[in-house]
Amino acid sequence: MIPLELVSIFIDLQNADTRFVGTTNLARYAGVAQVLIFGRDAEVGIFLPAPGLPQTLRAGRRWQDFLGRCAETGSAEATLPSADCDTDSPVWGQCDSGGNVIVAFLGAEPAAPTRAAIVALLPLLGARLAGELAEIAAVGLAAAARESHRRANELNTALDVSRRELQSAYQRIEDELVFRREAEAKLRDADRRKDEFLAMLAHELRNPLAPIGMAAKILRLGKVTPDRVKQTCEIIDRQIGHMTKLLDDLLDVSRVTRGLVVLTQGLHDIVAIVRDAVEQARPLIDSRRHQLALTVPTQAAHVRGDSTRLVQIVTNLLNNAAKYTPQGGVIELELRLDASTVQIVVRDNGIGIDAALLPHIFDLFVQGERSFDRAQGGLGIGLALVKSLVEQHRGHIGVASAGPGAGSEFTIRLPRAHATPALEVLQHGDTAESRALDILIVDDNVDAADMLSMYLGSVGHRLHVAYEGHRGLALAEEAAPDVLLLDIGLPDIDGYQLAQRIRALPQTAHATLIALTGYGQDSDRERSIAAGFDHHLTKPVDVAALLHLLTNGSERPSARDERHEAGPNGE
Repeated sequence: MIPLELVSIFIDLQNADTRFVGTTNLARYAGVAQVLIFGRDAEVGIFLPAPGLPQTLRAGRRWQDFLGRCAETGSAEATLPSADCDTDSPVWGQCDSGGNVIVAFLGAEPAAPTRAAIVALLPLLGARLAGELAEIAAVGLAAAARESHRRANELNTALDVSRRELQSAYQRIEDELVFRREAEAKLRDADRRKDEFLAMLAHELRNPLAPIGMAAKILRLGKVTPDRVKQTCEIIDRQIGHMTKLLDDLLDVSRVTRGLVVLTQGLHDIVAIVRDAVEQARPLIDSRRHQLALTVPTQAAHVRGDSTRLVQIVTNLLNNAAKYTPQGGVIELELRLDASTVQIVVRDNGIGIDAALLPHIFDLFVQGERSFDRAQGGLGIGLALVKSLVEQHRGHIGVASAGPGAGSEFTIRLPRAHATPALEVLQHGDTAESRALDILIVDDNVDAADMLSMYLGSVGHRLHVAYEGHRGLALAEEAAPDVLLLDIGLPDIDGYQLAQRIRALPQTAHATLIALTGYGQDSDRERSIAAGFDHHLTKPVDVAALLHLLTNGSERPSARDERHEAGPNGE
């Protein structure tokens, strides 16, 4: 029969919180120095100190060997250090029948009856320890599982972030590839259009050069009648005018599209603007025998902007319609007014615009299909120039066409100006009666200087000519001319320095200085005025503008006024 005291001790051993007290009482009950209890860890397969007892022992490998012998044989004895002392002492071990728990008695072996009673109670303690260790293992596994789940979630989150980043990077690469493909296509298209433009430019320049060259050969023969001389000169004049127009258009579109043109702001009657444009476009319209229909309101309507550029906008649209409409066609110009805008509509029954070309019609150097005779002429820059000028006037231009052969319609919308102060109308005064002037021409282009001298001499002026700057300065000091026409790009001294030196001479301090040059940018005009020039004209010289300057005095204008003196293109 098992004593109640021993049963009470084993009840304490069942609980980890009272287990240490239980082992102390069991050692006293068994008459030994110390009792240690070990439970089998099923996961790792070895015996470990029971929960609630010291978990470390000295000479751990020797203890594991001893516990292994106990499990194999049911009991064993050895000499081992205790948990509290390094000195070896006798140890007797007893394992339960299930191999789950071992009780170790240190210092002495219990009496046989006591030992037998303890062995009888060991299976209950073994089952309890097995459950505890399984629970501890389960808790550890759960914690490990939770940690594994947490790490898996972190990994999944990182993978999601990486996937999104990869998708974003892939999309950026796709967008970049699309952008590059579009850019390459645009570059190829621009290169093609550049080649087409150069071919057009060569064609347009060769056309006037051919009759000019032939006219020179005819005049060189010397056997021509006065009528034939007049006809030949008219041909040369027309062709030079054509070449000048081409160069003016090129310079104009370059300045306008780069925003280098400063508009002269003022209030203008749009009806008057339209009528001036019709007057400028009328020669081309009549030469192609077109019928022009105008629908213009009777009341005035004002817009704010540069009158010269506004006339240029409408003129370019009318010229475009005239060029792209077969002879004998119909061109309509309609001016519509509403409370906030004015609309200028130019439509024709001409060749129309292909749908593929329509979105690019305002791009630089874009033109429709041409026949080999290129009857329309031009460089494909007029509409690009119109669009830039309209936008600088805070307006909008649109185009519509039903396709080839169906004509086209251009619509300009400009903001209407409601303030209507009295508008100043600039009128040219009566031209002063011309008088003979002493004129000095300085130009290293011998042919250009001689031809201009011959022309001015033929209209009654007295001429002096120099082909380099220092000779021109000497002639200015000697002849004291009334007017000096100076080239800027001289080989020995540039025209700006020459003008400053001429201004310093007492003989020419008040003479009229006119820059005659191929440089026509606004900055060039400003520099020439700063150097002492009164006027700035670009080559080839506009003879009418030059004669106007020679006839109407030597008032020194601002750079802005020069754009009006030099013609509508500011050259």
